[in-house]
Order: sequence, then structure tokens, then C-alpha cells
Amino acid sequence: MNNSIRIIRKSEGKVSTWSGGTTAQLYIYPENAVYADRNFRWRLSSAKVAADESTFTPLPGISRILMIIEGEVSIEHQGHHSAVLKAFEKDSFSGDWTTRCIGKATDYNLMTDKSCSGIMDAFSIETGEIKEILLDNTKSPSDRFSLVTDAFYIIGGDVGAFIADSERQYAHDGDLVMVTRQEEEYERQIGFENYGDKKINIIRTTIYY
Repeated sequence: MNNSIRIIRKSEGKVSTWSGGTTAQLYIYPENAVYADRNFRWRLSSAKVAADESTFTPLPGISRILMIIEGEVSIEHQGHHSAVLKAFEKDSFSGDWTTRCIGKATDYNLMTDKSCSGIMDAFSIETGEIKEILLDNTKSPSDRFSLVTDAFYIIGGDVGAFIADSERQYAHDGDLVMVTRQEEEYERQIGFENYGDKKINIIRTTIYY
């Protein structure tokens, strides 16, 4: 891998419906996988929960991390735990569980099968600010993983993304900025510059596979 930046545009997403609203698939791996066939290793998506109450689609064998972008929901995992989530708060759970959601929101999702692992967090960048993020500040949780992808989901504005002295690439609200590398590759940083007139938020997801 060459640590190059790849931009996945919002317009490339595939929108589907579920019992509680709509979901935009942002990226699926491998890229020829089909979500309906459940033959993916990992998947990033953003859902709009439009119903006051909804039940999540069962996904046996899939681990999930869900972060709220806008709104507030109460999530109840039958026989397990419950959580109240506001903007940029997250919950991790199994797709095997029966999960009920109360409340309307826009969320962001990572789904991984048993061959992968992932983590998720969020940060913000003020107008005119440049922020550099270490690409390897979290080591692989297992020796069985050889690749790692960092996916940065842009919310609410425009950014320039760059690695070292490379030319900036520009991403907009709803785009993904992705960098894939070998897990053992040397330390690199990715930089983001906020070109807009308001604070933007970025959700960072790191997937090991």
C-alpha cells in the first residue's frame, strides 16, 4: 500500500430502505460484495431513522458500532444493555441481538464480520484550523490482521486532506476520506484543513482486516 488518500463521494452511495427509514451505503469491502447477500467483511453507512420506534435489521455474525450524528435515540438491546445516545455518542453491539430504537436521528454505522475489527471516534475542526492525525496511534488488536483502513466521514463543511507534502485533496459534507496501509507500515500523519466558515465534525473509523 502507498498510504495515498482516496475520496469516496457522497453521490456514490447506494440508498436503500429498512423498517425505520433509509440507509446510504458509503463503502463496502470487498467492493463487489452485496449487502443483501451478507457477503461483506466490513461496511460503512449512514442511516436516517424516521420512525418514532423501529427495530434494527437482524445481522447474525456481524459486530456493529453506531454513532449518532444528529438527534437523540434510546437503544434497547433485548437481554443485554440499553443506551441513550446524543450527537457523537456511540454504542457497540452484536447484530445477533434484537435491538429496538426509540427516537428519530441520523446515524453512522460500522459493520464488521468475524474476520475484522474496528474502532470509532469523532473530532472537530474550527474554521481555518489545520489538524494532523496519527494514522497508527492505535495498534492492531490481533496479529491476524494485515491491513488497516482509516475512514474519515466529513460532516457539515469542506476540508482539504493531505499526507506530508502531497497535494491537497478536497472533500465535502457526506464524503469519506480513506487511507489504507499495511498494518506494520511506518508512522504517517494525515492533515485536514477546514476551508469553511463554521466548525466541521469528522468521524474517524479504523478497520483492521
